[in-house]
Amino acid sequence: MTLTWLPNVLTIARCGLAFGAAWLIVAAPIPSVWPAIAFILVAMTDFADGWAARKFDAVSAFGAFLDPVADKLLVGLGLLAISASRDWSIILLVPALLIITRDLIATGLRLVPALDMPVSRLAKWKTAIEMVGIVTLLLAGPIASAMVWTSGLVLTWLAAALSVYTLGLYVGAILADAKRPHS
Repeated sequence: MTLTWLPNVLTIARCGLAFGAAWLIVAAPIPSVWPAIAFILVAMTDFADGWAARKFDAVSAFGAFLDPVADKLLVGLGLLAISASRDWSIILLVPALLIITRDLIATGLRLVPALDMPVSRLAKWKTAIEMVGIVTLLLAGPIASAMVWTSGLVLTWLAAALSVYTLGLYVGAILADAKRPHS
């Protein structure tokens, strides 16, 4: 029995579980460690589906497209949920909106068949920083630490800067390709 279906099932599950994690962030009593635990468990499916895709030689075009979408759902919904639970604090809302806007544009560009936009290594680092930043923000309340909250904000702002930068790289590559003569 082969498990070539497993990576895509994990990715699809991450899409749905992203909504559950966001709901828990908003609904859990403050302070609570459960939203951070839920977010970490959902984020771990990103590593699990990548491992399974390589292990079972199950890399697919569907999975290659949906995996970053699942990451964007988890990050975007997580940031919006934290922002909502913090009364839409501008210090968190601005980087959240920068990240979400970049992700919507990048996903839209990936839907254009003529454009080849593989996920860059820097964009993967950006996603990792986003996830660590979100977990850090979620843990700040339960451990009652302003330093942890500030660290989470710094990571989130760094991720926002990387979001804008990587989108610029993608758009620059698209424009450069458009200027090249094609045979």
